[in-house]
Amino acid sequence: MPNIYSTVALVELLKKKPQTIKSITEHFKGKLTPRQIRLAINVIKCLGYDKDRFETTGPANRKTWYIWQTDEDRYGKWLIRGVLPQVFSAKRQELLYELNPWLAPEDDPLIESTHFYETVAHDRLDNQIKTIIQAMDNGQGLCITAMTGDSTSVASLVQLPLDVLPIRIIYHRGCFYLVAYTNTSIQKLRTFQVDQLELKPTRAMFSRTDFISFADEELRTRFGISENIDDEVYDIKLRFSSGTGSFISEQFWTDNMVCRQDDEGWLVEFRSGINRELVGWIFQWMSNVRVIGPPRLKKLYDEQLRQMLTITNELPDAPIPFSNAFAPVP
Repeated sequence: MPNIYSTVALVELLKKKPQTIKSITEHFKGKLTPRQIRLAINVIKCLGYDKDRFETTGPANRKTWYIWQTDEDRYGKWLIRGVLPQVFSAKRQELLYELNPWLAPEDDPLIESTHFYETVAHDRLDNQIKTIIQAMDNGQGLCITAMTGDSTSVASLVQLPLDVLPIRIIYHRGCFYLVAYTNTSIQKLRTFQVDQLELKPTRAMFSRTDFISFADEELRTRFGISENIDDEVYDIKLRFSSGTGSFISEQFWTDNMVCRQDDEGWLVEFRSGINRELVGWIFQWMSNVRVIGPPRLKKLYDEQLRQMLTITNELPDAPIPFSNAFAPVP
């Protein structure tokens, strides 16, 4: 039978992080047997730690016990489980369980993600991410040998194979993007959707830390991560309806956005380059938005609107050609 001192010590241990019989045995250096541990757990349950505070999770042969100290602890658990992207929730359950047993999936999750707009998890994406991480760790260049699609407006600007210096991976709108400088005579910062690439390491070596601050500075000029059409940073001004503006004001879009409510709805202002993500973002609000400025943004917006009407109304049966009106100036 475990004594009162070991039982109290077990309570404190269970408050720190989830524990299994094996981890408890190791913590007490074998002074408590598995049977004594189970008896102590039963005693703890009798001390007032009801099912809302004392949780048991995991498969039968790997039971895990934990005592929630506050409601914030429990909220954090549900939130983390609920918002994990598919690359974790679908493929790395064992790893999550090893990192922290209460990240194991539940039969009835209280918070759940739709995974809408996320890249589907698959082995090829895993392998590409591993290749990039290893290259960044080693300060090693990469060669892009093939690319499908054009999610960031760069496919028409680069010739393959293309040598790049990987700076970081960004998770953005459900996808993983490689941020890299081209390893050419004129180094340019490019962003590529990882699952659209074929990659292999090169022999080029570089100091990644020398590039990070420059990359961050340029990325701050972009709306999202797509490349801007030019090197200018514009004063963007948009007018939104009351309901849409209220929603926009409660979300994070860019760190210098200012939203002001007035009698006409909402006025939204920020400084940014102009790129495909910005114009696409404006279009998603349909008739709830008006572009006030700058003139170049208004012109691009009007051109795209006319093209969409032409494709829908004047050429309903014609193939739709790929059009990239927002490709950066080479």
